[in-house]
Amino acid sequence: MLERLSENNVLIGLVWNYEPTTHEPYYLDWISHLRRTHRQLKTVNVEGEEKTAFCHKLSTLYEPFALWMRELYGDGIYFYEHQDSFYFLIISQGLPVSGSDIVVSRRFWTILKEQLAEAPEYQQLSFRKITEEHVSAVIERCNEHQAKMKKRRQIIIGSLALGGTVLLLTVMVLLKVFIRG
Repeated sequence: MLERLSENNVLIGLVWNYEPTTHEPYYLDWISHLRRTHRQLKTVNVEGEEKTAFCHKLSTLYEPFALWMRELYGDGIYFYEHQDSFYFLIISQGLPVSGSDIVVSRRFWTILKEQLAEAPEYQQLSFRKITEEHVSAVIERCNEHQAKMKKRRQIIIGSLALGGTVLLLTVMVLLKVFIRG
């Protein structure tokens, strides 16, 4: 699954920003470093809350897996077993939770799964195993979105080229008129 997502330019492992509940002395330095070195993605849930993610891939040709899972399948705790590790993603109240959207060891996932089941803010979320159907749906939607974006870019570039050509021809005609008198 992870290889298939990578081949189709679907990203996992984004760094989801959070609001610290207590004073964290290096939080602002960490955020400013991420803003300089990573591409910034913003998303908004139904209630209008904004969440920022930071992606190490700077190109817009990459799609975030977490946002497509949220759009297609809603809130939940999603996980996928990959050899001796687990990928997990928590979407709560329409937003990915900071610290999720990563691959962790089996031991870490076992302990975390128990803690999530007991945590009051995540008790209403159901655990859902990510299947090939989920991955195929996300990849299909990402490909559709990228095709729309490519067509949009082509239209914009064509419009700019046409506008530039018209402007250049207009300037040439005006110069000829002024030179001939």
